[in-house]
Amino acid sequence: MIDYHKEKNADCTIAMLEVPWDEASRFGLMIVNDDGSISEFEEKPKNPRSNKASMGVYVFNWKKLRQYLIEDEAKEGSSNDFGHDLIPAMHENGERMFAYQFDGYWKDVGTINSLWDANLDLLNPKVDLNLDDDSWKIYSRSPAAPPHYIGENAKIESSMITEGCDIEGHIDFSVLFANVTVEEGAEVKYSIVMPGTVIKKGAVVQYSIVAENATIEEGAVVGKSPESMADINDWGVAVIGNGVTIGKGATVEPKAMVDEDMGGVE
Repeated sequence: MIDYHKEKNADCTIAMLEVPWDEASRFGLMIVNDDGSISEFEEKPKNPRSNKASMGVYVFNWKKLRQYLIEDEAKEGSSNDFGHDLIPAMHENGERMFAYQFDGYWKDVGTINSLWDANLDLLNPKVDLNLDDDSWKIYSRSPAAPPHYIGENAKIESSMITEGCDIEGHIDFSVLFANVTVEEGAEVKYSIVMPGTVIKKGAVVQYSIVAENATIEEGAVVGKSPESMADINDWGVAVIGNGVTIGKGATVEPKAMVDEDMGGVE
């Protein structure tokens, strides 16, 4: 991308990815000329004329960037944002702006479904996203936790288990962050479970995102598979909020977003 920026003698180069047309309206879009220069921008239009989405990754000519940062800081009422202020100002002034066609992995996680998809992509062998690739290391802060523990009766299939987890139940195609506990007889399928969550005996969590420090009590059921729905339009990823407790035997339906404790069922 930097080589392309230099080749075009650009003042600003924006990484671009072609997205499905039915999703284009939720992105900032660019209309691009044959030489790669950007002729127009569209910000989340209802009726998009382009499917070339800005990835929010930029390369700038430093002198130009410095100039526009100083001018924008002095501008009353500016939100001091690249996408809303600096880049439109550069475009309006006729600066040399180009789009760079990206062809690797990228996903905008601005929706629940895209966040769910992006995490499960880590487990999909058909997706070109490999955390073990030495040529493209991903660095992050590791939790101060002991190694994960897998119990004698636990069963894990195609999943990612992080440090500090204590697994006695069944995990299938799921991503578990640090310090998650899954008790014996509990099941986690096609789900993302954030740090510190406890899933108790006999509970089922499927097609869900569970936030930090949640508790899923015994026998509770969170989410459903799309195959189990009479109408697929009623299906969606269930979401449990930070620190929320789902009571014993309770049921959380697909698409539900639970941000308060839910009582149990005797």
